[in-house]
Amino acid sequence: MADTTSAHPSSDLPPKRGRGRPRRTEAETEVIRQQIQQAATQVFAERGYHGVSVELILQASGLSRPTFYRYFGNADEVIELILKEANDRLLVAISESVRQAQGPIDKVEAGLLAWRTWGESIGPLLKAIFAELHDTHSPAYVHRQRVLKLVGEELNAAAASLQRPPFDDLQIETFVIGVEYLGFRYHFGPEGPSEAMWERTRQAMVRLAVGLLGGPQEWAHATQLAEVMRVTLR
Repeated sequence: MADTTSAHPSSDLPPKRGRGRPRRTEAETEVIRQQIQQAATQVFAERGYHGVSVELILQASGLSRPTFYRYFGNADEVIELILKEANDRLLVAISESVRQAQGPIDKVEAGLLAWRTWGESIGPLLKAIFAELHDTHSPAYVHRQRVLKLVGEELNAAAASLQRPPFDDLQIETFVIGVEYLGFRYHFGPEGPSEAMWERTRQAMVRLAVGLLGGPQEWAHATQLAEVMRVTLR
């Protein structure tokens, strides 16, 4: 009988090496994703949503096109992720700070400070987001609606705890628009951010809050309330 052992590969032989590059570790994958996100953030901050392209992201990141498409389907996916993460941080900051504060006055102060800290954390990205808050074709507009919803819920929860009627949506939106502008002005105004400038900004924000959201009690005791909230009346 013929020896057939040579017709079959030996089980002792090492396995064949696969083609291509070895798979990246999770840590390596995360580094590349962050590299793409940072580059896209830079492009968005400089050019706005309508100026972002895969080509510009590649130039800023130094990565190849195949590498980019291994992680994202297009430029919109990256920008959506960047804005979602930025707005999620804002929503969490406002929600946690307001709920931990005691009393309506402290809650207002906590919410305003949370907005300031968030603006500092995202840097130049804030300018691009602010420029597109009312552009319905920009994802910045969509995420801003989430902020409006949360602020409305927090304000109405505070009103309910004080046995007051809910706020009109227009009042809430006007308040948020005012705070957004004052925050933007604080970060990017000609004076530059400083503690002195923040105190001026805070006073304007507080006046806005009392004027738009105050009830009969606040309006009837404006002078005393101003003293409590450290607002200078002129």
